[in-house]
Amino acid sequence: MKTIVFTLILCLAQLIHANDYQTAMKTNIDSLFKTTNTEQIDAIAAVFKRIASVEKNDWLPTYYAAYAYVRSTHFISESDSIHWQLDKAQAELDKLLLSNPDESEVHVLQAMVYSLRITNPMNGYKYSSLSNEALGKAEQLNTNNPRIYYCRANNLYHTPKMFGGGKQKAKPLFEKAAQLFETANNENPLWPYWGSYHNKQMLAQCQDAE
Repeated sequence: MKTIVFTLILCLAQLIHANDYQTAMKTNIDSLFKTTNTEQIDAIAAVFKRIASVEKNDWLPTYYAAYAYVRSTHFISESDSIHWQLDKAQAELDKLLLSNPDESEVHVLQAMVYSLRITNPMNGYKYSSLSNEALGKAEQLNTNNPRIYYCRANNLYHTPKMFGGGKQKAKPLFEKAAQLFETANNENPLWPYWGSYHNKQMLAQCQDAE
């Protein structure tokens, strides 16, 4: 783990020394989506935090550090480890909620953290309510953010029918997200783009259930 971190930070230092912030970010983002190894993902998060310490006026490095910790939970099965990673994500999100409270993407990621904390039925109501509240805030800030409807659909998909959820309730939201993913066109090449591929998978599952 220490070797991975050292190597990544060394490469990062060379890129930043060359004043190539965009390349450093893009390299790290690409690495994040190519690995399913949690130790490597933690190392990548550390690099994003290092970039954030240099590029203090840009919120995206801190955002990607938080997202990296969130992404790592997809490859963990043990509940305590999931919450440990989410705690680290929350620490980064807390910074963003103070510095960029009007950015829709920050609130979507906060909603994602809340949803992933539902690791047993006992905390389902608490965290689903918090997730929906965060998504509501994200929607107020940007109604065209596809990740809002993707996350909202996921929440419904995993909610039992007896509590108002299920595939058919989720399907229209997956469809809306798909349309917005298709038309999304942000000029910033570093802008978050996650969710599109999985949204297609989930929409297909909803259609297969018909």
